[in-house]
Amino acid sequence: MLRSLITVAYRNLIRHKVFSIINIMGLAIGIAASTLLLGYVSSELSYDDFHSNNENIYRIRFDSYKSSVLESSSAIGYYGAAPAIKENFPEVLNYVRLHRADGMYTYHPQNGQSVSYHEKKAFYSDSTVFSVFNFQLIKGNKSKVLRTANSLVISESAAGKYFGQENPIGKTISLTTEWEGGDYLIEGVFKDVPDNSHIKFDFLIGIEGLLHNNQFKNGAWYWWNFYTYLVLQPGIDPTNLEQKFLSVIETYLGNELRKTDRQEKFALQRLSEIHLHSNLSSETEVNGNYKTISALLIVSFIIIGIAWLNYINLSTAKATERAREVGVRKLLGSNKRRLIVQFLVESVTITSIAIILAVVIVLSTLPFFHQLIGRSLVISIPNQISFWIPAIGIMVIGTFFSGLYPAFHLSSFQPVIALKGKVLQSKSGVHIRKLLVVIQFSASALLIIATLTIFKQLQFMRNQDLGMNIKQKVVVRAPKIIKGESYMNEMDYFKNRIKTNSQVVSVSTSSEVPGKEIFWSNEFRIQGEPESIRKLVNILAVDEDFIPTFNMTILAGRNFSKDRVSDFGSATIINESALKALGLNTPEQAIDQELTLGTATSKKIIGVIKDFHQQSLKEFSKPTIINYIPWRQDYITISITGQDLKNTIASIESTYRGIFPGNAFEYFFLDDQFNLQYQSEEREWKLFILFALLSVLVASMGLFGLSSFLTIQRAKEIAVRKVLGASVPAITFLLSKDFIKLVLVALVLTVPLSWFLMKQWLMGFAYHIDVPLPGFVLSAVLMVLIALLTISFQTIKAAFTNPVESLKNE
Repeated sequence: MLRSLITVAYRNLIRHKVFSIINIMGLAIGIAASTLLLGYVSSELSYDDFHSNNENIYRIRFDSYKSSVLESSSAIGYYGAAPAIKENFPEVLNYVRLHRADGMYTYHPQNGQSVSYHEKKAFYSDSTVFSVFNFQLIKGNKSKVLRTANSLVISESAAGKYFGQENPIGKTISLTTEWEGGDYLIEGVFKDVPDNSHIKFDFLIGIEGLLHNNQFKNGAWYWWNFYTYLVLQPGIDPTNLEQKFLSVIETYLGNELRKTDRQEKFALQRLSEIHLHSNLSSETEVNGNYKTISALLIVSFIIIGIAWLNYINLSTAKATERAREVGVRKLLGSNKRRLIVQFLVESVTITSIAIILAVVIVLSTLPFFHQLIGRSLVISIPNQISFWIPAIGIMVIGTFFSGLYPAFHLSSFQPVIALKGKVLQSKSGVHIRKLLVVIQFSASALLIIATLTIFKQLQFMRNQDLGMNIKQKVVVRAPKIIKGESYMNEMDYFKNRIKTNSQVVSVSTSSEVPGKEIFWSNEFRIQGEPESIRKLVNILAVDEDFIPTFNMTILAGRNFSKDRVSDFGSATIINESALKALGLNTPEQAIDQELTLGTATSKKIIGVIKDFHQQSLKEFSKPTIINYIPWRQDYITISITGQDLKNTIASIESTYRGIFPGNAFEYFFLDDQFNLQYQSEEREWKLFILFALLSVLVASMGLFGLSSFLTIQRAKEIAVRKVLGASVPAITFLLSKDFIKLVLVALVLTVPLSWFLMKQWLMGFAYHIDVPLPGFVLSAVLMVLIALLTISFQTIKAAFTNPVESLKNE
């Protein structure tokens, strides 16, 4: 019997080629698109799930309050927090602390040239890192590494980068930073950190390397910048434990906090929730966004839903052609159950072909998809059985149920009515088909509006005035090794040398550049005011050329001058946000005011500059003071004309290597680096535009098939109208107007929902556009045009058909 059912299904597919192709292609594209999106969503949801104990690992979030109002939340905190917590609370089984160890790493082989690179994926770490986490140490003993001040473990990639095929164990790498450095003995090699880890590193140095002068031991609750992870006993309620932490804060920080009317709390973040639910200051990397992932998950179901609705719509529309077939089968003895099985077999046949085609589409487009999202999926779609089984299961179940309605609908025809051809007069099927068309185009319109909104916001952020000029700027990592006696003299010599190049406009040095988070912060107040009014401020260290190089606007006062001895160490320039934080009304009022940083350091305000965006427009401008510290910096910013770029970079590199031998030369273009902050939004836009187009394509395929069928059904009506004198435009309008009405209804239903959802999304940005109403108009025009183009082929063809051809059989 099964063979007979499959044979009949096959014959029906061949007999109705156009509708079969539309159904199969629509389902295949829908399944393939949903599979790719589900792969991306699964990859994002899989962050940190490779740690066997991840449900019991938490990171401490350090919250700071001023007069009971939350002032800041940070991913980094005190060196002394973790040991004190573990000592006082048996609920805590273990901990690990990480402190950034960025700098220039150098390997000096006995024979051969030194290998040097500036590394950013590096941390000082407790020796417990391989016990708390499941990072795989493939060489070395995890119970012995990172226990001394000069201990180092490196990744497989770093081993290949510095040592090639040599065994790195026992070899020494030198680290040079602005403030410290040293030689570190490689004791182990670990497997590269997986891409779905929220914290990534290639170098781990024993945390004892920070304790060489006991500065952390003696000031454990004053030294900051430590990422702190705790392992809790299973079943412990993190909320209750957070309340217990207050006693530790009181013991070690209580007196100091009361002086400034401040409060602090230690909150616990579950490890698996950090990537999608955390957006704190000093994150180890730019995290994902749970709302975006939820939206993309919905989009994946929208696309496959549109494909399923296509199948239902076309199958029920086609029912009128198969009514006589149903009538004959029933008269010959087929019962309703057998007819349902027959039509379900046809549905399964179409689904099976579509799934096979979808797999081919996924495998062939996966490299392009990886390029689109800017990285490879952590979940390997071709090889991941745990992904394919549920994914295909969802597709099969969904398509099976989408085949149920047509099966029951077709099998419900009464034989006599079916054989007389009176099924056409049923209105219920027509209403359902109209509803399905409305749902399809509502979903497509929503995706188009979302795509346009994301694009407009991205364009706004990239074109917004940043309060500085970041274009035509080449940034070079400042040297860590200086052969001469004076850093300032060597740097001045370098700056003067490269300025002789006609393509170089100006040169500046600074501790950070735009697009980089400022990690140096303190509390400040106007001298003489009570300590309780101190507020947090970011601190940027620069030379005298920084403000003119970036074309910053000085609102009052003056810039730094190396000819004024008083500027060295005691002068500062503040931004508008700092001005407001100090409670001053005008820039002029701030000039010559004395500031107190922390508890003792004094600075005189010599200038006020317009607010500038150190980071993306997702963040508000923060109070920032700029100090004149030209003798040691991290970055050299070179403003260039942009002409003859290749030779300009080559000239800069030659001069750099000649003046600063032994230093790695690395550079980047500042505007490119700054725009990396928007890579998440860029990726969202690309995904939305791709899948919006696919959803429209699938919906249009369905509309094409439906319009083709209904045009055929009305062929004799069209012929009669032509005989009675109807023109081609009139007939085209007659056949098109019902579909256009449905598209307009879809738009009316979609606009309010789209406006609400886009408003909520935009609220996640500190600086954002209003919901772009022109985008709604454009979306409406696009949807109407797409619908017209889709149905115009069949309607115009029908309007031009010779009426004799349609009436000759009557």
